Amino acid sequence: MGGTSTDYGYSNKTFGVYAFGFILCIFLTLVPFYAVIHSIASYEYLAAIILVSAVAQFFVQIVCFLRLNTKTEQGKINVWSFVFTGVVAFVVIAGSVWIMCNLNYFMMH
Repeated sequence: MGGTSTDYGYSNKTFGVYAFGFILCIFLTLVPFYAVIHSIASYEYLAAIILVSAVAQFFVQIVCFLRLNTKTEQGKINVWSFVFTGVVAFVVIAGSVWIMCNLNYFMMH
């Protein structure tokens, strides 16, 4: 009983990973902010810059702060649980929007 350690599936906490994630998140926040404030592109390009930056920041936070990885078997289970949660959330949200759009259409026509 004495020598075993529990595997929770996430990597070790290190200051370097947190600092790197923090600096990268600040950069990924300032880039779209600068682009919008100075109107460096058209509306479509600004929307694309904001979307790409948001998705990149999402993955930086998942890897650096939640420390989600596939190095161990428990880590793989954690990643698949996270993906499954995202799929369920997408189905619920998309289904709700679909139902509301159909209700709106059939109520107005």
